[in-house]
Amino acid sequence: MEFKLSTCSNGNILYQKSYPENFDSNEDIGEQETDLRTENAALNLKEKWFNGVHMSIMEVETNQKEDFLFETSNSNIGFLFCLNGIIDYYCNHQKGSSLSLTKDQQNINGGKITAINFSLTENSKYLYLQFTKTYFNQITGYQFDNITSFHKQQSISPDIALILKDLMFHNHEGRAKRLFIEAKIFQLLIIYMNQKHEQPKFSLKKDDVNKIMLAKYLVEQDVQKPYSLMELSRKAGINDYKLKKGFKELTGHTVFGYLYKIRMEKAHDLLAKEKRTVNEVAFLVGYKNAQHFIVAFKKKYQILPGILNKN
Repeated sequence: MEFKLSTCSNGNILYQKSYPENFDSNEDIGEQETDLRTENAALNLKEKWFNGVHMSIMEVETNQKEDFLFETSNSNIGFLFCLNGIIDYYCNHQKGSSLSLTKDQQNINGGKITAINFSLTENSKYLYLQFTKTYFNQITGYQFDNITSFHKQQSISPDIALILKDLMFHNHEGRAKRLFIEAKIFQLLIIYMNQKHEQPKFSLKKDDVNKIMLAKYLVEQDVQKPYSLMELSRKAGINDYKLKKGFKELTGHTVFGYLYKIRMEKAHDLLAKEKRTVNEVAFLVGYKNAQHFIVAFKKKYQILPGILNKN
């Protein structure tokens, strides 16, 4: 299996690598980090691969438009996640079928793509997961010809965002790293398989979606003193019924379930990375009673917060 990345302006090959047919590796997990440059852009490519799976994380620094062509000798199942910036692209040289992903959006392709032309106009970051058809079929039970029902462009849900964060930032090595990454991939696929079988229960107009995403933003901005549901609906300009129903449909969480989730994630970072005290963290994430925070944190992570900030 061969990957090739080149510039569209002059056809210069920036990166080319051959892999075993099923991404097999002699080690527990194959890894490589490569820095690339064009006249207008600096690129950092991090890769990890093992039997059936290839994961790439690309960070691009540029202040003007740059066009690239990614080619692969095998058409794998692809999950593309835009983590920052804007990615404009089209597949298999079909320029008339172009797509655009902005920050926190995703797209899934059904294993029929061997070339992706993409353009970047600003600093961008994306994560691209590829599964061989054999691996995907073994894990999900779906034949790749039937994967079209997964093909969708949509926002990255908070659950998926947390999985992506775990895939990028962890401290495991060797076989534990491979097991951890594959476990996260299983979680990811379970979410998509459940979405596939769910029937939509509530219809939202584009204007409603924008208002609900504003409400989501407002929740994220102040976890210390959150709005009540009625206050949030007034701020977002949508009635509370649509907010409750639509928020659940778009994020997979109730409003206060999502507030709890981001409170715990923020608390985890403050404890693990900044080594703040438990009482201080409880206050910063909006708990007046530190004991209530401790109970909530242990329920989420199965560990006492006081242990985390000492390790």
